[in-house]
Amino acid sequence: MGARGRGRCSPRATDCTRRAFFGRTARDPPQPPLGSGTPREQAGRMADSELHVVLGAGQIGTLVAERLLARGRRVRMVHRGRAGPPRAGMEWVSGDLSDPYFTARAMEGARVAYECAAPRYDRWMALLPGIARATLQGAQRTGARLIILDNLYMYGRAAGPMTEDTPMHPCSRKGTLRAQLTDDRLRASARGEVKLAIGRASDFFGPGVTSSSMFGDRFFSRVFQGKSAELMGRGDLLHSYSYAPDVAEGLVTLGEREEALGRIWHLPVGPPRSTNALIIRLADALGLTIRTSRLSTLVLRGAGLFSPLLREVAEMAYQWQVDFVLDDSRFRAAFGTGATETTVAVAATAAWARARHATALAA
Repeated sequence: MGARGRGRCSPRATDCTRRAFFGRTARDPPQPPLGSGTPREQAGRMADSELHVVLGAGQIGTLVAERLLARGRRVRMVHRGRAGPPRAGMEWVSGDLSDPYFTARAMEGARVAYECAAPRYDRWMALLPGIARATLQGAQRTGARLIILDNLYMYGRAAGPMTEDTPMHPCSRKGTLRAQLTDDRLRASARGEVKLAIGRASDFFGPGVTSSSMFGDRFFSRVFQGKSAELMGRGDLLHSYSYAPDVAEGLVTLGEREEALGRIWHLPVGPPRSTNALIIRLADALGLTIRTSRLSTLVLRGAGLFSPLLREVAEMAYQWQVDFVLDDSRFRAAFGTGATETTVAVAATAAWARARHATALAA
């Protein structure tokens, strides 16, 4: 292999291994001091050497890391891709989270690990089981507290607002998988093999939410071009949407609180509104008139013949065919915190979407 191939690492094999795993070596330039503020504040942050590992650098994992850094924690971000931009107090590790050996090594030294990995939707069923097994085994081997981001698929067509005690009656393949993973995790916790907590959220919206959401890039790209917003079901039914920063803050809270362990928690969510009502509020904040069009399940299934992604989306359309309401009262009662006020969340989302999409269109 030429000088530009993989062979160029061999003279410094030790450093290459360290760089591949930890993202930097002792020969790299020193990292800047943690955070900002007064010297006393910086000293306090530096003295807190507690390591937190974030597994998955997607739209929620990134927000979790930001909140941990703001608390003065050291953060190790673990994902498949390249290292992100350097930041004080953060190291990047790249690798396969479904590999138990790699994942356990990535979790070494951590007080808390946050499982936020989100495989591509068309690869979700194939990749998620391996990631879940590897992170659970990693927590068992390292003793790290494991905080797991979960969704609501396992509840299926719930007859009323979903609480942590709502029976799991999945009506989809993905829901069945989520229910199985829940059972595996809670059994391991009950046996004393691992300390964990599960935080569940509904469909995301908010700054940085780009994919796997009705209010992602496709939604905003279309409405800024004057096209209709596509709905996967009835827009007049109640549907809980989880504001992404609240999801991240909720996960960090679970990682901080001993009483959270061994249980399922519904992360903070705003009052239930219809999808149409949220679209109207976003339209007002953006200064747009937003039309809607409905994609029927039949259309989604037909498109799924040509698109593996849409084929996976189609089976989840039932969530917009019934009221889909998440109850977070247990979390609020236990930890004294709730969701961001809707007006604030909508304003922040609109500002982010305008900067991301309207500016691009103008260019």
